[in-house]
Amino acid sequence: MEPEGADSMHRSFAAGSPQRLESISTIADSLAPPMALPYSYALCRAHIDRLVKVSDAQIVDAMGVLFREMKLAVEPGGAAATAALFGPLAGELRGKRVGVIVCGSNIDRATFDDLLSRNHS
Repeated sequence: MEPEGADSMHRSFAAGSPQRLESISTIADSLAPPMALPYSYALCRAHIDRLVKVSDAQIVDAMGVLFREMKLAVEPGGAAATAALFGPLAGELRGKRVGVIVCGSNIDRATFDDLLSRNHS
């Protein structure tokens, strides 16, 4: 799972080699490396069957759900997997038992409030 505005691994998979991004545009700064390194690229190629992308809007929506329903205040990167579950993986995983690790609370109150004020759900 990667944010749309920081998809270095998607681009690396498509190119068949580690790639560097010219620009990064995402609220999920903890998921926004400027490049895929050879070691991490090789690990991902060996162990990941599929990558999905989520938008910043999907991430913000997931942050809102995690806060309202589970009382978890997480940073954007911590909500990204939940965003994938509600977004690109929703149909495929509907009715299945799924485990998600939710982590990352490195966000200040003002930023958290600002992002949730954009919430679309």
